[in-house]
Amino acid sequence: MVVAHNTPMSPQDSEISHVSDTALMVAACRAYETGLDDAWVRDPYAARLAGERGPAIVQALPHPEILRMGLAIRTRFLDELLLEALRSYPIATVLSVGCGLDTRPWRLEFPQGSTSAGSAPGDVARDLRWIEVDFADVLDYKERILAGETPRCRKERFVADVTDPAQRRAMFEAVGQSPALMITEGLLLYLPASTVDALADESWKQSGVAHWISDISTTAFRKALGGADSMQSVRHVQAPDALEGEQIMEVLGRHGWRTAAWRSYITDVAFAWERIRRKMGGKEPPRPTMPAGDPTGVHRFMRG
Repeated sequence: MVVAHNTPMSPQDSEISHVSDTALMVAACRAYETGLDDAWVRDPYAARLAGERGPAIVQALPHPEILRMGLAIRTRFLDELLLEALRSYPIATVLSVGCGLDTRPWRLEFPQGSTSAGSAPGDVARDLRWIEVDFADVLDYKERILAGETPRCRKERFVADVTDPAQRRAMFEAVGQSPALMITEGLLLYLPASTVDALADESWKQSGVAHWISDISTTAFRKALGGADSMQSVRHVQAPDALEGEQIMEVLGRHGWRTAAWRSYITDVAFAWERIRRKMGGKEPPRPTMPAGDPTGVHRFMRG
């Protein structure tokens, strides 16, 4: 998220030329997962959003099957942590930074606590603000594809490049001081180190952000999965000083953010092994040795 760019659907090939192209990749993975009988997450809008280019991007990447499975797990875990937080805390606003082609405002049934009095599950959560933040062309594309679909909350859009201090300040001013939850799904690993630091510092000082959900993937975890640089295909769209997962954890900790709840990609994925066994013809798959205490997974952070 550093420079302006063309619409994510403009290049007619499978190359990732800008970080926003990864939104098509993620949507394609959700669409694939949705079509499975044992889907871990279902997104009825993902195929439309991914178009033809999203699956092409995925298929051109190394180990597409692992990518699709990993992103499905990430989506499932973030859904769980988000809905748990909305049930447990008086959250007025969700701030989805770098939202890409996420469809949670449309596909999730928010808890009764986040709906108006008298509304039923599945109704619009009229009291819940959901602010989507991204580049204008990404938001425009999603709104065009989902035209006619009704979100289940008070969805708003905010155009911003979060690497710009003035635009970040305006974003947090838009959130206001009511209790808020920030989501940075699949985002922090692309940003400059200074931007990650600024988000950790400014979010709670300049707004009511009290919860922060983000995914973390450490260097050790990636090496344990095979040793190859699984990020090689997107290195060119990362900031030159982009942080590894363990470094992101250090930055958040330095600003007082602590894990309040999380789902581990190491210890909380028992549900995934049956599918892996089936793909291996019923054989027990080799299980990589993971570093003890590795924080890889999806976290809900709180300060203090």
